[in-house]
Parts: sequence; structure tokens; C-alpha cells
Amino acid sequence: MGRVIELSEAHPAPSSETRARMRSFLKGERTWAQVEGMTFAQAQKIAQIGCELAERGRLSDACVLFEGLVAGNPRDSSAQGALGTVYVRLGRLADAMECFDAAVQLWPDNLVALTHRGELRLRKGDRRGVEDLARAAQLDERGISAAGRRARRLLQALAARAARKPSD
Repeated sequence: MGRVIELSEAHPAPSSETRARMRSFLKGERTWAQVEGMTFAQAQKIAQIGCELAERGRLSDACVLFEGLVAGNPRDSSAQGALGTVYVRLGRLADAMECFDAAVQLWPDNLVALTHRGELRLRKGDRRGVEDLARAAQLDERGISAAGRRARRLLQALAARAARKPSD
């Protein structure tokens, strides 16, 4: 059975402000990151470290950071997309798809999530992947982002493959 924490000087009762933040979390009005007081800048720094770890191939460590960011703020589309990207590299494709779906639902213009989700959909034979890639390419018309360039290359490869197929 669990241990009971008794209130004492070492463990004082939470302040009324803390209790109010916790109540708003339980009602779904706040994320846990907001209850804890995590700032946007702090979340960005953690995400930057996660990206650097992933670039170095330390995928398990990057996964822990992004899972923590998503747990703290499941409404963060960028963290969802980054976690999905790490999941892809770890071979956890079903988990990745859930993250990309969540990311696009939260922010329909998330280039990273659209591109990766489009590619995963196509791998599964789901033609909606073309729509995701087309949307990503449209959002990044000038090819500024790596995700936008990847979406465009994948669409070009699909078009070239379709052109080589004999007509039925």
C-alpha cells in the first residue's frame, strides 16, 4: 500500500495558489507544465537539447526529453512533431503516427508533422499521404525548411514513378 505523506514543516500544505493551479489542471484548463510554472523559453531550451541529442544519435535520451515535454504540455504541436520524428528513427511507427496526428490536429500547418505523416501514410498504402505532402510543399513554397524540401522531393518521386507506369 502507498505511503501517506503527513504535513509538517518539511512538507507544508500547498498554498491556495498551488491548489487553484492543480484544480485547473484537473479540469483540463491548464497543462502540467503550466502548473509547474515552466516558461516557453525553458520548453524551447529542452527541445533544443532534445534535437541536439537526436542529431548525435542519442535517440533514447532525446525520446525521454520529448516525452517529458509532451507529458507536461500535450498541446505543444512542435513537441508532438519532434517526438514523432524520434519515434520514426526508433522504428516506433505507430507511436510516431499518433504524435503526427496530434501535432497536425493542434496546428494544421505543422510542416514537420505533415511531411512525416504523409510519408508514413504512403508507406502504409494510404493515398492521403499525398495530400499531407502537397500541403507541406504548399506551406513552404520557397523550400526554406528541410521538411518542405523533403515533401517536394517525395512528391516529385511519386510523379516520376506515375509517369513511368504504363497506363491501364
